[in-house]
Amino acid sequence: MNTRDHESHIDEREWQAQERALQDARRGVPATPVDPLAARYRKVADALRVPPADLLPADFAQRVARQAEANARAPATAPAEPDPRFERGLLQVVLVVFGLASAVVVAMYGQQWLPPIMQLLHLDSAVAVNWTLALAACLGTTWLTEHLRRYKVRTHAA
Repeated sequence: MNTRDHESHIDEREWQAQERALQDARRGVPATPVDPLAARYRKVADALRVPPADLLPADFAQRVARQAEANARAPATAPAEPDPRFERGLLQVVLVVFGLASAVVVAMYGQQWLPPIMQLLHLDSAVAVNWTLALAACLGTTWLTEHLRRYKVRTHAA
């Protein structure tokens, strides 16, 4: 059972019990309760002498081949595409919630952080503020018209 090497940590009693159990198993001698250590190792020797049970059915390879052939003949099915209307609606809901949350934050804290932003951007005159608002309005209008154009193209294409 064990390969015997010349190291000092081998217990000679254990070694002899293993060898007795192995020899008795090879000869077919029944295990005796006289030597309990050898009887324990005899159980191990007997278990190692029995071939493992076949866990696969006899026609396993044929079944796998048939299944592979059937899968090869079957048309490939693509995963279901997500519903773009649902995603678009969900995105719109998230944007509305984000917009409302932003409006609430501006209403609550705008007086505290608006002056530092104005100072940082050097918007200390009414003319600079007007130009900044005009730029923001142009950007918003451009974005909105592009969004409406894409929506119109999508609805007419469908």
